[in-house]
Amino acid sequence: MTDTTNNCAVDKTVRYSIEPMLRRAGALYERIGDPWRDMKVFHIAGTNGKGAITSYLTHILCSAGYKVGWYTSPYLERFNERIRIFNGLNDLLLFDRDKPIGEIPDETIERLMDPIRKAGCAVIRETGEQPSQFDYITALAFSWYAEEECDVVVLETGLGGRLDSTNIVERPLASIIASPGYDHMDRLGNSMEEIMWEKAGIIKGGCPVFAYDPRASLISKEDADTARDVLERVSRLHRAPLTYLGYDDITLLTYSLEGQTFRFNPTGNVYETKLLGAYHPIYAMLAAESVRAAGLADEKAIREGIKRAIWPGRLEVLLQSPLFLLDGAHNWQAGLALEETLARLTHGTIPVVFLAGALRDKDYRRMLQAVLQSDHYSIEAFVATEPPSERRLSAFLLKEEVEKLLASTHNRKARVEADSHVERALDLVLRLAGEKNAIVCVFGSLYLAGEIKTLMRSHADKAIKARGNDQEDL
Repeated sequence: MTDTTNNCAVDKTVRYSIEPMLRRAGALYERIGDPWRDMKVFHIAGTNGKGAITSYLTHILCSAGYKVGWYTSPYLERFNERIRIFNGLNDLLLFDRDKPIGEIPDETIERLMDPIRKAGCAVIRETGEQPSQFDYITALAFSWYAEEECDVVVLETGLGGRLDSTNIVERPLASIIASPGYDHMDRLGNSMEEIMWEKAGIIKGGCPVFAYDPRASLISKEDADTARDVLERVSRLHRAPLTYLGYDDITLLTYSLEGQTFRFNPTGNVYETKLLGAYHPIYAMLAAESVRAAGLADEKAIREGIKRAIWPGRLEVLLQSPLFLLDGAHNWQAGLALEETLARLTHGTIPVVFLAGALRDKDYRRMLQAVLQSDHYSIEAFVATEPPSERRLSAFLLKEEVEKLLASTHNRKARVEADSHVERALDLVLRLAGEKNAIVCVFGSLYLAGEIKTLMRSHADKAIKARGNDQEDL
């Protein structure tokens, strides 16, 4: 394992590389008193997995008794999800029961946004720079975390890293780089070198870096080598100790619908996680090693935090009968990871019924290819629908694409339907799964995942109410 240190020094080369962000977001924060200063922060960037890593970090830190500010994006059901505060284990337990605990209240948003809006007008007037919506949201989060005197803040980038609104932080406890991949290429670049340069932009002078080993990612060897080269060059430039974690560091011991048990090979310690993705042990250890290096949690808190961690909408089990999996997979790498998980869960014997919707500006063809052209499970049906977004792909275009992909596979006889209305599509999928004794799997968009969570909660509430009425009749 690489030695790490928290004696961070701000490197001038970092400051120059983020100058456009400083002129925009930095100017906004300065006018509201730079609330981010003196915060203890874990800063997370990456293509796939950064949200899950923030969940592991938050669960570990709360298990250790800290008051934690948790900043994530995007949200699934409510904007307020993006900005949360958990005060130790009691708050965390409520969240783990799917309660909207810790979310920033609407009245707090309105109160804190008033001075932020005024500061934004001053920035535009004085500099000509227009703060982005994400700048304003990040300013809101910093303001609330400072006001509530959080012990630690878990800070997820919105997009990229180098020019991200969160990158104002100068001395993170650790910079954590999740699995690399191809997404948001219109903003981050078309090559792995360009994309990783943006992600590595959160690395700061002397501050430890914990990175998902690109060689464990579902990308080509050439891209993995390029990603490692960029990370190593940037870390050397800023004298930032770099530690990779990958599958070589993990031994899987058990795997089932209840979760997975694994051994962390460098220490021999054994951990349990409820999260089902094959890559989750690596995410958990990135969080654990970052917190351990910062000296903020003992082994008991780390083990307990990993065991309690949940991450809604990402390979989340919503029902046991029929088994209902909800996943926000929306790019090729996430699609490959979903295929691997389904292969483990079905054992090649349980059929799958898919419900999917996609955004037209995503590489949905490769995502679909990763999930549908698999030899590891049979597909009984696929229902195409549309996420609640202006960028949604037509359900009927998605249906045509699926039919093309399935035509050359052993699943070519699978039933393929399209319904742009999500609730009708969900009803059809549940009916088909019941008829075929199949697993339901929803994927393709986090917008769709949020809509499905809301609808499934409504279904559950109606079922509970119906049972109550039946008992009253008796």
